[in-house]
Amino acid sequence: MCPPLVSDSLDIKCAHNGQYANCSNVLIPGTIATPSCKIAYTALNGQEETPLELICQSNGTWNKQLYRCNPNCGRVYIENQLLINNGYEANIGTAPWNVGIYRINKNKPNYDLICGGTIISPNLVISAAHCFWKNGMLSNNISINDGQYKIAVGKYDRNFEIIDNDFTQIINVDMVHLKKGYYGPAGYHAEDIAIILLQKRVSFSNGVAPACIDWNSKYNVVNGDQGKIVGWGKTEKGILSPILLEASLPYIDHSSCRNMYTNGFEQFVTDDKFCAGSLTGQGVGAGDAGAGLCFLHSNSYYLTGIVSIKDISTDNSIAVFTEVKRHIQWIRELYNKYN
Repeated sequence: MCPPLVSDSLDIKCAHNGQYANCSNVLIPGTIATPSCKIAYTALNGQEETPLELICQSNGTWNKQLYRCNPNCGRVYIENQLLINNGYEANIGTAPWNVGIYRINKNKPNYDLICGGTIISPNLVISAAHCFWKNGMLSNNISINDGQYKIAVGKYDRNFEIIDNDFTQIINVDMVHLKKGYYGPAGYHAEDIAIILLQKRVSFSNGVAPACIDWNSKYNVVNGDQGKIVGWGKTEKGILSPILLEASLPYIDHSSCRNMYTNGFEQFVTDDKFCAGSLTGQGVGAGDAGAGLCFLHSNSYYLTGIVSIKDISTDNSIAVFTEVKRHIQWIRELYNKYN
């Protein structure tokens, strides 16, 4: 008997004498298995996938080994139905990399949405450091094994209890890494970035997939370029949205943004920041912290910024974002460590 064939990146079909066989069970000699990349995956190095058959041999071994496929990043497989302050209702799958970060409310008890985040690999999510930081913390690495934090992928409704579609997955947080040098408001929220390690891997599909990271700084964003963001933050009516909203925000570079402020808030536009939004129109609101702002390059969405802070003394929709490329080496180190 041959061992089962299971893969998180492959669809595998098994048959014996032309009859269906369950690949996840032990299989009898003569069984033929045909793997192919799942819908949200492609062959390694972008090569065209070569048809392959595995045959269960009489000695109980497969004649060939399974291969792996890479997850497609930054692809939207389900178009939004409707063209989060002044935002539009987002369709499920319009930002398949988006996650909600939930923390247990010990007084109720249930889980409350505290921040957004962005999937960058099956086991890693990027968010804002301030979502987890507490004054007096002694370490930038927070081990969490008590279920205090959970992330929800493929989520549309804010309510944690609602599993509102087939893509929704709830996964415990295992570890949170805060960027060294983040000191909260005392440090003007410089280095406001966190990487979250999940206890188990996310299953990718056409409704759940990672955003791309521009590892080699290949792409540039200029003032006025429109980025996509989704979240459950406050709407223009001042209430937290019960459903996921989408907005398109224009990019504002670091110096242009810093020069907009003369009330002292410019100190929060630290070297690793840029801004996005406008004096009127769509923007992020309270509750959108940690969400990712993604820009389209070569038909894929790249994570460019993370919602950090907003000047609450103004009525405009402009917010300050941590710029991902300023932290690319740190992200790369943790990405390689866990993948």
